[in-house]
Amino acid sequence: MKVDGHRTVLWRTEDSVRLQSRSGRDVTAHWMDLAVAAMRLPPGVILDGEAVVYLSDADGNARISFEAAQSRALSRPRRARELADRHPATYVAFDVLAHPAAGFPDLRPRPYVERRQVLLDVLADAGPPILPVWSTTDLDEALLWYTALEGTGVEGIVAKPLRGAYN
Repeated sequence: MKVDGHRTVLWRTEDSVRLQSRSGRDVTAHWMDLAVAAMRLPPGVILDGEAVVYLSDADGNARISFEAAQSRALSRPRRARELADRHPATYVAFDVLAHPAAGFPDLRPRPYVERRQVLLDVLADAGPPILPVWSTTDLDEALLWYTALEGTGVEGIVAKPLRGAYN
């Protein structure tokens, strides 16, 4: 699934966490709640994903708000902290680029099917707010998810070759 958030690469360094936007800008201060949660990850792990913000609609149903994520991403760090207090973020990881502790200093050349398993393994103990993106190889299941999640901030379906390298 493709969610509507702020594309972010997350680095778990030896003693901290760094988040970077697609343009290469350091956005850690904007997503400090995610940085704190990511300290549970093993050092050296690098994830590719989306920082998203869930809001409740008038019926009490949660949906991903691109506007809330964008507001946070474009705000000053102090304002970002205020926004995080009201609406904490979730990091939806869709790929893992490195996991040195598991013997994978650079996973990008590895097939997606292997990277997906490493992603699930590394996030198994992390828990919310850092979660793997939903993934399936069953077209009917993907279409069911997409239909059921229409209007919730799910942007679409992403198809990746199971044997393909990261790009």
